[in-house]
Amino acid sequence: MKIFNLPSFSFKSISLPFNLNLQRREKIAVSAAAVALAAFLLLQVIVFPFIDRGDQLRRSIKSRTQELREMEALKREYASLSRFSNDMESGLKRRPRTFTLFSFIDKLAGSSGIKGNIAYMKPSSSNLKNSSYTLSTVEIKLNALTMEQLTTFLYGIENSANVVWIRRLSVSRGDNNQNLLNSVLQVETFAL
Repeated sequence: MKIFNLPSFSFKSISLPFNLNLQRREKIAVSAAAVALAAFLLLQVIVFPFIDRGDQLRRSIKSRTQELREMEALKREYASLSRFSNDMESGLKRRPRTFTLFSFIDKLAGSSGIKGNIAYMKPSSSNLKNSSYTLSTVEIKLNALTMEQLTTFLYGIENSANVVWIRRLSVSRGDNNQNLLNSVLQVETFAL
């Protein structure tokens, strides 16, 4: 039983715009063109994307390696700063409760033999934001010191167990004697 009545179709009825009766030389040329087209498509679709992906992965690995090195450097810096902070905090806690920066510098100047060379000592303090500490500062002007006296005094400040440091230092030749030095320095510490 036939449900649909379809017209018959034949491939012979299709006419192509070119003749398929090719000579041997033409068949070789068409075959070579087909192989070249296939090679081009293979390169464009498979090989070049694979090579590009490899280059992209190499660049990504290189950049991630650099980022890892930077993170390791930051980790070492953070560990160093944490140790420094812990050492400073423990030094502040070991310091006597009656410690003041002004009296410390006064005693150090006396033991260094330069108390008579002090032109002035100006104490000040400032509160630190988001901290329970205050920054205590003393500015000192010293006149007519020998190099040995100045270095002994500076060494006493920097190597104190009281967590004291020199923030600024200005040294100039003496007014009357060129062999002596005048100095202005700012010494700081944290106070609880």
